[in-house]
Amino acid sequence: MPVPYRTLFFLDNATTSIIEVKRLDLPDEQSPDVLYHWLLFDKAARTITKLEFLSMNSLPQAEEREFEQGSLRFDQHSGAYTSATTGQTQQLAASRHTALPDTLAQATEAYLQSL
Repeated sequence: MPVPYRTLFFLDNATTSIIEVKRLDLPDEQSPDVLYHWLLFDKAARTITKLEFLSMNSLPQAEEREFEQGSLRFDQHSGAYTSATTGQTQQLAASRHTALPDTLAQATEAYLQSL
């Protein structure tokens, strides 16, 4: 049975998608790390990596998120993810659409079911 979730943020480029989803099957009293999941999807390998959340900052012009794996800065139009391992930065387009592409939706559902 699929785990219900809502996509809060969706950033995308030709090789990578980064999303934040909120589980809808749990009470809101759960700790944020149980309810909210930042996921990095490698399109070529079709694999999902959970980004381990460290901190966030909401600025008037952009949102910032720090993860163990790297940092993400984005606004309503675009974003940039910098890997902590390689130091490489990827440019991503921000999407207002909450319907995920099929392969990403399937990988997200599989990830949530494995929790």
